[in-house]
Amino acid sequence: MESALFWRSFCHPFVLAALVTVANVAKPVTVDDTAYVLFARHIATAPADPYGFSLFWWNQPDPAMEVLCPPVVPYWLAIGVKLFGEHIGLLKLWLFPFLLLLSWTLRLLLIRFARGTENFALPLLMLSAAVLPAVNLMLDVPAVALALASVELFIRAATLQSWWRAVLAGVVAGLAMQTKYSAFVAPAVIVWFGLVHRQFGLAALAASVCAVVFVGWELWLVQKYGRSHFMFHARSSGNGEGLWETLETKFDLIAPLTAYLGCLAASAGLLAASVLRVSRQWVAGIAVAWCAGFVLVATLPRRWTVIDNGFSVATGFWQVSGAVWLAAVAACACILLLRIRKGLSPRLSRSSLFLVGWFVIEVVAALGLTPFPAARRVIGVSLVMGILAARTAALIIRAHPERRPPRWVLAIGAGAGVLVAAFDTLDAFPEKVCAQGATHYTRNRRDGETVWFVGHWGFQFYCEREGMKPLIAKQTVARAGDFVVLPLYPEGDYFPRPYAGFDVSHPSEWVADALGDVECDDWLSAKTVPTFYGGVEPVTGRDSPRLRVRVYRLKSDWVMP
Repeated sequence: MESALFWRSFCHPFVLAALVTVANVAKPVTVDDTAYVLFARHIATAPADPYGFSLFWWNQPDPAMEVLCPPVVPYWLAIGVKLFGEHIGLLKLWLFPFLLLLSWTLRLLLIRFARGTENFALPLLMLSAAVLPAVNLMLDVPAVALALASVELFIRAATLQSWWRAVLAGVVAGLAMQTKYSAFVAPAVIVWFGLVHRQFGLAALAASVCAVVFVGWELWLVQKYGRSHFMFHARSSGNGEGLWETLETKFDLIAPLTAYLGCLAASAGLLAASVLRVSRQWVAGIAVAWCAGFVLVATLPRRWTVIDNGFSVATGFWQVSGAVWLAAVAACACILLLRIRKGLSPRLSRSSLFLVGWFVIEVVAALGLTPFPAARRVIGVSLVMGILAARTAALIIRAHPERRPPRWVLAIGAGAGVLVAAFDTLDAFPEKVCAQGATHYTRNRRDGETVWFVGHWGFQFYCEREGMKPLIAKQTVARAGDFVVLPLYPEGDYFPRPYAGFDVSHPSEWVADALGDVECDDWLSAKTVPTFYGGVEPVTGRDSPRLRVRVYRLKSDWVMP
């Protein structure tokens, strides 16, 4: 009795959202967090001028309008900055409402489409690798939360024939789109529900309100700055490619996005596989093989896994895993749509048709709206895969109670999320450690002497917090007596950390004295930075320290060539 009460309490949306929030607090600033903190800092002082400043991003100061950052999360973070300052831990706690919205909406959707599975599927999804490691201070999880909420609101509006709920759904969908442009999926799903359930008027109303919210903000930006943030980035992402070049580019995204699903969709894939008419021994074997592969990827040096031309066994493992999870969910979709026992015939269920269509929309959007592969691109796909698998489980359990998913599915799915979050938290520390460690060599500098740094992402944030200034190749003139902190990139790493945006050259011994190196390393091979945030695989091994920087003191003026 007590254990059942504890489990129901643990599965409460508030508790799960709190767990994800607290786990996120432990992680330092990483990757794109820095840009969103800079936007929030500016908006806190000039809320009516969100893009009226320049920020150092990539390799030189850029107009804020040219750094991709829709307004919702920066404004929310700016309120946090006004309330309690630029304290990263408190700003991450400030994101709790988005996580509560995500958790609560997922529960409502599970109750609606897969009643009876919510106490199993909700923790499976909230603690999965699609959510737990992906929050940070970034836009993706808040955007998914708002998009899912808009869909649930519209379904409720259509069920109750409520026009004001449809309006509210449109407003929330518009906010989702202005949180991250990948949330364009929200109005598409709303319209799809309207088509399937013949709620054309309410769907048109919600989509129209969504368009008004989205376009209204962009028109205000045009009036204020002379250009639209969305249109600028939509044009710049096209690169002038023709139709066939664009299709070829999108085709090239299939393999890496499948690899990311191999990690983020493990929870949904295992749930889907466990309810199919497949031997439990086979499903358990797949789970054991996946766990073994994950352990090997996390512990083996990368050089041991490379086969040819840079392709590694780790990359293949993630791609095969993603294909297996997609196949399992596709099989669930077939079960929902087709009767197979006495020949193929359709099942007349609008809810099932809607869910399968939603899954297809998410997959198409992930390919169509993705400029480069990253784990965040498939968060929505992974969660909808989980809802679809849960619906299949609910229908099968009603007819065959003995085919209830085993509890080890939850243990493995949530365990994978916890491990990826732990790896990502560990791998976010090197930038902070090296930036702070470099001050050991620069703390006795005299007045007028500057400490310059080269690097991006979290390294930029912590270097600037220590009073350092960004050095720009071919532009910055560092004076004699100044200090320069430069990363030591591993040989052959074509996407190193902290990424600089230009070729980093070190001063010669005639120009500067090398004062020492700062290194961050540990025994674990697994790394997620930057691979989880952009690349071809979510987790991979490494052959070098996590991060090394060298501190120089200049003997003469120097410009990095």
